[in-house]
Amino acid sequence: MITGTTDATGSLFSNSAVSQATNAGSQLNRDAFLNLLITQIQYQDPLKPMEDKEFIAQLAQFSSLEQMQQVNQNLALLAQMDATAQASSLIGKQITAVLSTDGSVVSGRVSAVDFVEGKVLLTVGTTKVSPADVTRIEQ
Repeated sequence: MITGTTDATGSLFSNSAVSQATNAGSQLNRDAFLNLLITQIQYQDPLKPMEDKEFIAQLAQFSSLEQMQQVNQNLALLAQMDATAQASSLIGKQITAVLSTDGSVVSGRVSAVDFVEGKVLLTVGTTKVSPADVTRIEQ
């Protein structure tokens, strides 16, 4: 006997496919989506097979999911490149910053830009400053 969960259209999903889809932090990824689709086809009611329209709609959803993932990756890369360009434009400039960590004021020329754990940090003397802490920029 096969146990599983029935969706609104009457299609049967096996418990293993549902649990695979909900693993990895409850995030539906490409592999989980394909596993659900294959399981749905595999365990469908032979007297009520999946209609072409439903199958095409699910493939379209899969295609949309792929494209959304690519767009997210490209946006993250674009944001990182923008942060890099903005931070590098501050090299050689005199800045004043109020550090959010302790409220102290730091002034001096930006000598370098560092990337630590995906975050941009400006080097002023021996102090690392977040661009968000900068209050004044001079030539």
